[in-house]
Amino acid sequence: MKKTLLITVGILFLAFSACNDHPIIEEVDTVRSSGVLKSSPITSGDFLKTNGTSIRKNYGNGSNVYLRGTNAGGWLVQEEWMCATNAPDQKTMMNTLESRFGKTVRDQLISVYENNYWTIQDFDNCAAMGMTAIRLPFTYMNLMNDEWSDIKPGGWARLDWFIENCRARGMYVILDLHGAFGSQNGMDHSGEVNDGNQLYWNDYNRAMTKWLWWQVANRYKGNPTVAAYDILNEPGIKAGLTTSVQWDFYDEIYDVIRSVDPDHIIIMESCWDAAHLPHPSVYGWTNVVYEYHYYPWNHVNNYNGQVSFVNSKINDIANAGYNVPTFVGEFTCFGLANAWEYTLNAYNNQGWHWTSWTYKALGNNTSWGIYNHNPSRVDIYNDSEAVIRAKWAAVGASGSWRNNTVYNAMVAGLNQGGDPGSGFNLPNGEYYFRGVSTNQVICADNGGNNPLLANRSAYGGAWESFSVVNNSDGTISLRSGANNKFVCMVNDGNKHLLARSSAIGTWEKFYLERITSTQFALKSFTNNKYVTINQSASNVLYATADAVNAWEVMYIYRTNGTQIID
Repeated sequence: MKKTLLITVGILFLAFSACNDHPIIEEVDTVRSSGVLKSSPITSGDFLKTNGTSIRKNYGNGSNVYLRGTNAGGWLVQEEWMCATNAPDQKTMMNTLESRFGKTVRDQLISVYENNYWTIQDFDNCAAMGMTAIRLPFTYMNLMNDEWSDIKPGGWARLDWFIENCRARGMYVILDLHGAFGSQNGMDHSGEVNDGNQLYWNDYNRAMTKWLWWQVANRYKGNPTVAAYDILNEPGIKAGLTTSVQWDFYDEIYDVIRSVDPDHIIIMESCWDAAHLPHPSVYGWTNVVYEYHYYPWNHVNNYNGQVSFVNSKINDIANAGYNVPTFVGEFTCFGLANAWEYTLNAYNNQGWHWTSWTYKALGNNTSWGIYNHNPSRVDIYNDSEAVIRAKWAAVGASGSWRNNTVYNAMVAGLNQGGDPGSGFNLPNGEYYFRGVSTNQVICADNGGNNPLLANRSAYGGAWESFSVVNNSDGTISLRSGANNKFVCMVNDGNKHLLARSSAIGTWEKFYLERITSTQFALKSFTNNKYVTINQSASNVLYATADAVNAWEVMYIYRTNGTQIID
């Protein structure tokens, strides 16, 4: 039963005056581009809605879209560890500058920072990399007047400008409320450090947060460039888990948004895994995406650890069975190039959506940013107005450079291809396959009477040879050299693989997915399960795995011994 809260919120809406849309920030650029746009501008036909686990254009009825890119972190929400400031949080920065210089100068100084931190060049950089989306963190402080009672004059200028520049470059925007009234988590990245209990148990802050989402939804309803509303960033208290406390509040915000905007996707965030979100049917949520933030803190310099971490998350999502799109809204692989490659390939092969944290970060060689810069930090307590202006004028694109490890990995991941398995095309021809976990070659050594095995130390001839046939639907089929029969996934049995079929049907079709530049996996077209080498059953091949772990990964070679490397 939907809540009486809508009546309460409706009263609040009437209590606040309509916003003034005249921008107060004269320095904001209009849309222009320093280079050739990579994608066509977004139009009304590109409006996104969910369809099962997919996100599609044309209100959910068109082609699949994969939202992949980065976060505009550090722009509207300054964080000391990654920005040119010594302020512990956004609110302290604003209050300190106001007490020292007054509100007018405070706003001017913040405008100097924001006008320079993200510019037209940054939009062009993202578009040139192949991004389809940027997640835009903001807080209530970016939009509200000093009395926290209404949208300030010109309060929409930043978001409007960002959305329009993304639209012109064919990139979607995910509007992310990084800081709610009172802070949803009490952490610095919410813009306000406190005990974390100032939102969920404070009626005023809850009502104002819902009021703010009504304002945002009312302004951007029908706007096809806005991909989704990410309603609360990392809402677990002091980095804790999300529970029914957060879920119930999500439901209230969901109702408020739906009261004015029935069409936009709404994103529900987990802290931190699938079990920390409810099944969407519990609350009757539709057209929603579930978001996760994945940081492998225990494996910063450990490739194998990061691989295991990613695989555990894939299993977690697969086992949850929520039937909604998965969005990794924040992640990093730190400084390991091979971990970046594995992680992005894995996300893509799952058909997930993702945005790295983040576009730009402070430091000479920090893997937190696709771009690095190292301007002088502003001392909000002691620097003069002139010094602050000069320091914050130096935070722009002209003083930044690529972190090549992250940049190159991101470009490869962004241009791998949208659909799972579409990142690699294996030409028709003769090949053999070696399991990574066993280091054994796969064979049909009995001519097709028994299941395929990974039990040969080397390629020996016809029994280990498979002819690859590319089908028109993007799948492949494998014809065994042992008996000239096609490999079949026995769907009415125990899902093992047999070389027994004279023709290609659905059971003989497989998706080939690229895991890394040298590693691949097969997924059955029929049951959507990965082919696994079951080391507990004599290395028999079964199509039973929900996700790719070591037993599902294979190397591929031409029969002349040349390894396939993408």
